[in-house]
Amino acid sequence: MSISRSSSVWGCILVCLLSLPMGGVAQQSTAPAVAPLTYDVVTVKENKSQSYMTRLIFDQGNMLKMENANLMVMLSAAFDLHEYLIEGIPAWGKSQHWDVQGKILEATPEQIGKLTMEQRRAMLAAVLAERFGLKTHWVTRDKPEYELIISKGGSKLKDSTAKQKSSGLNRDALDADRITTDDLAQSLAYVFEKPVVNKTELKGMYDIKLKWSVEGERVNREPVQGDAAPSMFTAVKETLGLELKPTHGPVKVLVVDAAEEPTAN
Repeated sequence: MSISRSSSVWGCILVCLLSLPMGGVAQQSTAPAVAPLTYDVVTVKENKSQSYMTRLIFDQGNMLKMENANLMVMLSAAFDLHEYLIEGIPAWGKSQHWDVQGKILEATPEQIGKLTMEQRRAMLAAVLAERFGLKTHWVTRDKPEYELIISKGGSKLKDSTAKQKSSGLNRDALDADRITTDDLAQSLAYVFEKPVVNKTELKGMYDIKLKWSVEGERVNREPVQGDAAPSMFTAVKETLGLELKPTHGPVKVLVVDAAEEPTAN
């Protein structure tokens, strides 16, 4: 996968959304599974390219490849968690970037092929603990969130006619094929930088195209007269027949207790 290095997730979300946190309620609350295998050879080098592109590959084969990744991005991938649900990361964990490579040596192709995504995330978390001195714990906080519900007029979602799943998210638009309402909630959570809990109970696969206005404003605002496009709230209601209901709820947050700049090798 490839992701933008900018302060938000915009820039290369098309691939990211298919690989980054995709929990059914737009937030994950559990630590990674126990890692059954390990990356036996790991190298870490600081990346000073100033590139705006980050690549993370850890979901297939026997290789771990992370290019131009900061610790925050690596944590997000390892714990299947949005960045806004990670606290306590040191300043260098966002500003410094690293190239990390690892290889599984002590395993058969059959063992590697049976690895689940959760187990692969656990293997990545083990690398961060070993090479970055990462120590964390979980806390539950009451935080603002949104519930995605069906509006009074009923859902306007139509069953997908696409042959494969894709999801492209920009700062002001979503263009996705064969996604679930869980996936939709996850996409909206990226936009709002708050948890979005799917309460629709809709189980189908849908093609979704949304356009909203963000010019000069945060995306999570009420409509303003004269907008070229509707607000996110209006777009979701008028286009999809769904609503975003502001609320509060308990959210699991990952707290970083310790992290150290790795020694390059």
